[in-house]
Amino acid sequence: MNTFGTIKTNIENTAIELAKKPSFKRFIFEFNGMVLKNKDISELYYIYDDLSTGKSLDKDLANDYINESIEYSQILIESQSKNINYLNIWINSWNKSNKNNYSDIDNAIYNKGIRNLESVLESKNNIKKTLISENKKLAISEQKTNLPISSMVKIANETLKKEINLNESEKKELNEILSLNGNKLKEEFERVKSIVLSNLKNSLNESKDSDLNNTIDKTIQKIEHTKCDHYEYYKLKKLSLGL
Repeated sequence: MNTFGTIKTNIENTAIELAKKPSFKRFIFEFNGMVLKNKDISELYYIYDDLSTGKSLDKDLANDYINESIEYSQILIESQSKNINYLNIWINSWNKSNKNNYSDIDNAIYNKGIRNLESVLESKNNIKKTLISENKKLAISEQKTNLPISSMVKIANETLKKEINLNESEKKELNEILSLNGNKLKEEFERVKSIVLSNLKNSLNESKDSDLNNTIDKTIQKIEHTKCDHYEYYKLKKLSLGL
C-alpha cells in the first residue's frame, strides 16, 4: 500500500486535474466521505499540511513540534490502517500515481528502525527548515499542487451545499451513506440498484408513451453501467424514492 504522503499527493493532483470538469463534484463528495467525515484521517491530513508549511518557528520549538507531530501521526496511521487502505483504493480508482510531495514527512513517520536513523534525521532536518522559514502564501496553480485541508474543506462544503440542501433527517442519512466502506457499500449499492432497475423496467412495460419509454430506456442503460461509489449510491437511493 502507498504511504499517506503518496496518497495525499495523489488526492491533491487529482483535485487540480478535475477542478473544471463535471466529475469534480462527485470527487469532492467522495473526498468528504473518505477524509473529512473521519476525524483521525482528517487530522492526519492536517498534520501533513502543517509539517510542510513555513511557520517562522523558533529552532528549539521546531524540534519538539516535529517529534510530537510524528509520534501522533504514527499512532493515527496504525489505528487507521484499514481506512487508509480504503482511501488508497479510492484515489487509485481516480488516478494512479507514485508521486510524493511529502517524502520527508513519510520517511520520518514510517521508518522507525535504527538502520534508518541517518535518513530519518536528515528528513527531520528538512522539515525543520520548512517550519522555521516564513510562510509564503502561493496561489493554487498547476505548479502548486499542495491543497491544504482548509482549502479542501471549503471546496467540499461549498460543493455539497450547492448540490444538496438537507434537513437534519437527510443529513443523518447522508452521514450513514458516507460511513459505508468496502463490501458493505457494494452490497447496499447492488441492492438499491436492483430495486431501481426493477421499477424502471416495470414502468417501461406499462408505458405506451414512446418519448417516455426512450427516456426510461436510457436511464436503465446508464444505471446498469454505473460505478459503485458513495455519490452514485446516494443518487440511486434518491431515485428509488421517486419511483
